[in-house]
Amino acid sequence: MSKRYFINNLDSPLGQEFYSQLVKEDTEEGVHMATYKIDDPNKMPPKGFKKILKRYKPKLSRKKMLEECDVYVYDVASATQQDLDFVCDIFRNSKTTLEEQKVLILVSTVLTWSAMPDKVKPKVEKKLEEEQEGEQQEQQEQQQKKEEAEENQEPKEDENQEQEQEQQQIQQQPINEVPEVIEYVPWEESDYKLRSASAQYSQLKDWEDMVLSLQKDNLKVIVVCAGLIYGKGELLFQKYFKKAWLQQPYKLSYQPDGNNKVPTVHITDLVKMIIKVSESIPESNYIFAVDNTQDRTQKAIIQGIATGVGSGWIEQNDDFFKDFTPEEMDCFRLHLDCKTSQMFIGNEETPSDFEWHCEKGIAFNAKKILQEFTSIHKLRPIKIIMESKAENMRFQDILTMISDHYRIPVINQEQIFKDAQDPNYVFPSEIQEDFNELWPAIQEYINNQTPAQLSEQLKIYYKVIKWRLSQNDCQNRGFILQNFPNFFEEADFIFYPNKQKLKMKKKPKKKPVVQEEENKQPQEPAVDENGDPIEQEQPEEQQQEEQQQEEAQEEEQQEEEQQEEEQEGGPKPEDFFPESYIVIKPLGKTDHFDYNRKLINFFSERNLDAYFIDPRKKTNHDTFEDLRIYIERNGRPYNYLQNEQELIIQYFNLQRIKDLTIKYTRKQSIQIWKEITKVKKDKRQGLVTKYTTYIQEQEQELQQVKQFPFRNYLMEFVVPVLNEGLVEVAHILPDDPVEFLAEYLYKRSFNVDNE
Repeated sequence: MSKRYFINNLDSPLGQEFYSQLVKEDTEEGVHMATYKIDDPNKMPPKGFKKILKRYKPKLSRKKMLEECDVYVYDVASATQQDLDFVCDIFRNSKTTLEEQKVLILVSTVLTWSAMPDKVKPKVEKKLEEEQEGEQQEQQEQQQKKEEAEENQEPKEDENQEQEQEQQQIQQQPINEVPEVIEYVPWEESDYKLRSASAQYSQLKDWEDMVLSLQKDNLKVIVVCAGLIYGKGELLFQKYFKKAWLQQPYKLSYQPDGNNKVPTVHITDLVKMIIKVSESIPESNYIFAVDNTQDRTQKAIIQGIATGVGSGWIEQNDDFFKDFTPEEMDCFRLHLDCKTSQMFIGNEETPSDFEWHCEKGIAFNAKKILQEFTSIHKLRPIKIIMESKAENMRFQDILTMISDHYRIPVINQEQIFKDAQDPNYVFPSEIQEDFNELWPAIQEYINNQTPAQLSEQLKIYYKVIKWRLSQNDCQNRGFILQNFPNFFEEADFIFYPNKQKLKMKKKPKKKPVVQEEENKQPQEPAVDENGDPIEQEQPEEQQQEEQQQEEAQEEEQQEEEQQEEEQEGGPKPEDFFPESYIVIKPLGKTDHFDYNRKLINFFSERNLDAYFIDPRKKTNHDTFEDLRIYIERNGRPYNYLQNEQELIIQYFNLQRIKDLTIKYTRKQSIQIWKEITKVKKDKRQGLVTKYTTYIQEQEQELQQVKQFPFRNYLMEFVVPVLNEGLVEVAHILPDDPVEFLAEYLYKRSFNVDNE
């Protein structure tokens, strides 16, 4: 790398990646220069950089940039109008003379093409004159043939003449042209003068035009139009990767229909492209810096993220984009079909020597991008085995607290095989048929919970478990295996490859049923229509020999693998080998219980000691804190977890509540008792007042009745009803007239007020 670079805003994401690329070259002294977004006089230049220029010293910066730098890199994402005016003024100045070749590179964005429609393929010009001459010659030949036929033949009937006239009219009519099919082609770098940006990104286009307008001897101006940048922690796609990593929501979303083409580029490839452009200067002043993705549609990109990082499912859901900014929405709505620069992909005649990091884009390199994402954000899976002989609600509560805190799934045997039958999971096709066939035997083994020798159904059993633990949610965030595995044999087959042992036996081919003939005749070799011999099925002896040879080769491979493992110090475990083994003692009164000593020894021999905890004398929160400290003994991962300070505050709040509860004095208890007694007393006093008022009202009514003359009262209210009752007695003649009359008067008493 012979060039000396000036990087504007070295502390920007692009500047940081540029720094990582530049420092790969071992240099004794710094040769490059840069600026920071905020000037800091106390900040020393990093390795490989000679000086950090200050914006408050423009004259010195101008002199240093011209004398000691060859390439000037400005990024529109972090630059300001003042930055670009400053560099343009340097080269516009008539006093500035460039003795050496200088390169000014402006890293722009495809959003400057946001208002561009699809490019229509130009029509091929047809030779209209030749076609017209050919048509005239054909018409003349047809006319001559008709004249000769009319001279030789007799005059035809009227009907024939009418038919000829109709045919002539049809021929004379102009032929309807077939509508042409519109074809679209990608935009090329040479079309940059036609580009158009939407209103909110017109300033970026103006910056491009301002830089491209610079003309000076020994100065080459290049605009590198970058696609949407991804990689190294994810700038634009960070929210997508975060949602996919957490699987919250379970399905990623695209908008509106996902068919818009979105150019993208990895930030490492972008820096390499800039260095490539500066080292071997192209003729063009405008370069497309986009990856060579085959399918650029938004839907394909989101599907690649979902498959490589998340659950593998996508949908169209507007609620998914609630936390997205308008700028991010514009990026995902962008539609631009552009062609990758030939400088980076080459062609058959002139192949390119450019070394790609992610040539095929996000979908093809999702796993590689995920590794960068997890490394930068300090994400790692939390893999735990939790065992308890006595399952109860409290054990489930502790299990749930750990699962919710670390956002990892709780998996047991039943859940694994339930997921295997869930259509949301893509079950491996190579074991689908065997799993469906052997599922009853596998279910019987699960229900028995006793060790068994390795069989065909157990091979499928272990493969299904390995498949579930290798899914994205377990690989990314981790898992909790609840009371599983049960035996050390299961742990060995699950957490170590054992490819040869778990290989399924080949099923014998079904023989075709052939009816034997009494008189067998010598069979001639079968031939096809062309006389070529047809391949026939091999005899049983030959098939057996081939199977024996294959088995011998497999045994040799197995021996070679065993020798390699012995040389390397033993077999390597799977990626999902657990890092924490927790044994929770039962919550009963006894202090002794049977440990699964074989399983404990299995993990202990592999440097994973079991952690025993007795939760009987602890609260659920105290038990959770003890387990959290054990799980994070090698460091706390980021994993979008709750902050440690928040956990400390939460713990102290709980302790404070606990201390206040213990120190609650008898005086406070008496005060509370007095308050409760006062409330009860007030309630009783209210009832007494209510009943007293009711009694007084009844007494007033009684006094009013007493003041009324008794004889008049009887004649007006009692005697008429009594007479009616006596009449009823006379009509009915009951066995007990007195009781009947009493009941009658009682019933009528309810209607006295109404009457």
